[in-house]
Formats: sequence, structure tokens, C-alpha cells
Amino acid sequence: MPQERLTKDQRREQARELARKQRDKRLRDQKRNKILVRVGATVGVIALLGAIGGGIWLATRPAGPGPVNMASDGIVLTGSEGVITAVENDGLAAADDDPVETDTSKFDAPAHIVAYVDYGCPFCGDFETGNGELMKQLVSAGEATLEVHPIAILDSQFLGSEYPTRAANAAACVAALEPNSFFDVNAAFFAQQPAEGTRGLTNAEIIDLVEGAGVSSDEVTACINEGRYKAWVEIATDRTITNPNLVNPANGRFGTPTVFVNGVRYQPASLSDPNEFLAFIAANADLPDSDEGTDPAPSTE
Repeated sequence: MPQERLTKDQRREQARELARKQRDKRLRDQKRNKILVRVGATVGVIALLGAIGGGIWLATRPAGPGPVNMASDGIVLTGSEGVITAVENDGLAAADDDPVETDTSKFDAPAHIVAYVDYGCPFCGDFETGNGELMKQLVSAGEATLEVHPIAILDSQFLGSEYPTRAANAAACVAALEPNSFFDVNAAFFAQQPAEGTRGLTNAEIIDLVEGAGVSSDEVTACINEGRYKAWVEIATDRTITNPNLVNPANGRFGTPTVFVNGVRYQPASLSDPNEFLAFIAANADLPDSDEGTDPAPSTE
């Protein structure tokens, strides 16, 4: 059927109707876009305020408690008849509370050894490798107490992984939850110490290390993975490095390992020579005579 031809007036009316529809559509699109812009801006502002509020909350939230059994920022280990045990205490109610100095008068051991260590520090590894067995003999025999302060000053040496902080957190988890295993875990951290310039151990590898040292605990695993005591590690580290009594007078700086025996700083010719360390202990503590004597571990030098 042939298409009916439109008159001039009909074509004009058709064009007007098409223009009207296009104008209405354009107005609807403009209105919709204005609404979307307003909604988007509102959502953006809410998100920004949420991020700012969240950042403020993170910055101002309480640091949480310090680890149990570390009221001095360190864990104290004593021994008798070949067994090493931890001295238990409530820890710090808040991580930023002032630490409680250890009362050494409560112990019968003539020597009180205090060591500040960073698990990423190779010099700390040298000290532990050379003297770990000697300290184990002295503590387990009741001739010395050992107070270990794990800190983290070498995070920058581990490619952004914060390995020293994570390792110190794990040590704090063990101190709080499985304290009598601390000596073995501390030794394991240095036996498996990663090199500087690497990412260090992952949390999973740290958990394997801890389990290999005799700690098999779901709570310790959870504590390590959640970084329960990372805030305490940061605060305790800051307390340590800003303590003028811990600055090395030889260079005016704090460094690890920092070791004291009965309050006297140990500054050896060799960090890994157990004979030198034993002589220093004997010079600053009245060690009891023994028919068998104390056999220091062979030097690794």
C-alpha cells in the first residue's frame, strides 16, 4: 500500500512533537545527573568523614595492656635443679604505663643478667650463639637470673615487613601465654635469624619456629597473627632507646645487644666469647664454687 503523504502542517506538527520529546528527555537527563552528583558528593563526604574519624580513632585508641609477666618490659627467668621457669606477674595494665623495675632482692641467684635484644640484630645473634648455652647453665643451676627485653629498632632493615616488631610481638605472646617456654623460644629466634636486607620470617614461619621450640597453642598462634602486642613493642622500644641510663657512654647511643650483669654494662672485646662473658659475670657476682665448674659453650669465632 503506498505511504500516505503528509501535509505541510502535519510535517510541522510532527517535527514539533519530536523536538518536544527530545527537550523533555534532555531535561530528565539533566535532573537525573544533578541528583547523581549530589548523591555522589554526599557519599564522598561521608566516606571522607568516616576515614578521618577512623584515622582519629586509630590514633587515639588505647594501646591496650602490656603482656602478662613483663611488668618491667622484660621477662625474668629463674632456675633450679636444671629447670628454667618464668617469674609471673600481671604485666602493665596499659602498655604506656611506667614499667616496674625488677626487685632482684627476691632472688637467691648471685648474678642478675639483663639483655635488651632485637631479633633482627646480627650482633644479638652473635651474643646468643656464643653465650646462650652458658646462660642456660647458669640460670638452670640457680646461679643467675636472666631478664630479656625484646625490642624492635631494625624494622627499616627488613624491606617494610616489620620483622623485628612482629618477632618481638611473638616473644611477648609467648611470655604472656607460655612463659616457661620463653628461654627456648628466644634461643630459636636467634638460631633461625634471617639476614638483614630480607623480609625476614613470615608470621606462619614465626609460628613454626615457636612450635619447634615447644609451644603448641592456638592462643599463641592467634596472638601472633593479630599482632596483639605490637603497640606495646613500639612503646617499650621507645622507652628503651630514650632511657639515658641505657645509652652506651662509649658512643652516646643505644644499641643492641645491651647487656648488664648486676647493673654493670658488659662491653666485651668479643660478643661471642663465652669465656669472656663468664669472667665478667664472675667479676661482678659472687658465683658459688663448684666441683664440676661451669663449662662455657665453645666459642664460635
